[in-house]
Amino acid sequence: MTGANAPKAANDGVYHLQLKPGDVPGYVILPGAPERATLIAKRWTGVRELASYREFKTVTGEYDGMKLAATSTGIGGPSSEICLHELNVLGVHTCIRVGTTGSITPRFDLGDLIIPVACVRRDGTSTSYVGPEFPAFADTQVVLALAQACEKLGFRYGLGLACTVGSFYIGQGRPLGEGGYWPSFAERIIPDLRQARVTNLEMETAAQYVVGYLHGMRMGAVLSVIANRPLNRWGDEGGEEKACLAACEAMKILEQGQTPGSVSLRFNTSREGVRANA
Repeated sequence: MTGANAPKAANDGVYHLQLKPGDVPGYVILPGAPERATLIAKRWTGVRELASYREFKTVTGEYDGMKLAATSTGIGGPSSEICLHELNVLGVHTCIRVGTTGSITPRFDLGDLIIPVACVRRDGTSTSYVGPEFPAFADTQVVLALAQACEKLGFRYGLGLACTVGSFYIGQGRPLGEGGYWPSFAERIIPDLRQARVTNLEMETAAQYVVGYLHGMRMGAVLSVIANRPLNRWGDEGGEEKACLAACEAMKILEQGQTPGSVSLRFNTSREGVRANA
């Protein structure tokens, strides 16, 4: 019987992802777009598509001998919350978001990679879990693994402070068009964030950091810059594929416990949560 508090899919898996325990490993990469799950798996072997329902597409395979999965989250915090909760039910303990972002600082240009250490919480979803004073932050070991992966691969990257918003247009200071709705506060969104030394705008990371942390999961993200807001420039410049590869390499580093300062570090990935064991 399926109950309203914890509905199940027709295949008896979790409702939205339509996956069962054992379908995915403990390490899962989270693209937003379903088609990016396939791009992430481009360098994997034994690739299989397990499920595709609404915005949630899951593929599995092996990267350099490591079992990995990629599950798309769709756009925004609400679908990310669904995805993370259901993955956690399946035993997933470590996730890296792979996405795109807009830079609001000269530090980053098109094609660069940003690893958000923390986020300003304007996503809307995370406040359903905990008050706005609670920080949205990445797991330190995941950040170190992503930085190490970028160094190894020779990618241009940097650490950032993101602002996650639940809007693509007004909430990110984009006009709706000539004569359209344009509140006075929208004019100040980007200048005020730049004053606070925020590096970029995007739509999922804060929600994922908070929801993942409260589920006892290790969370991180690597974002490719596709918009330079100060210069009004747009383009991928190869950043999306770089972010996908960096996430795969970082997962391998985490599995082997080889992040800087953590040689021989292993993580307890029991259902009680993720804890470091010296």
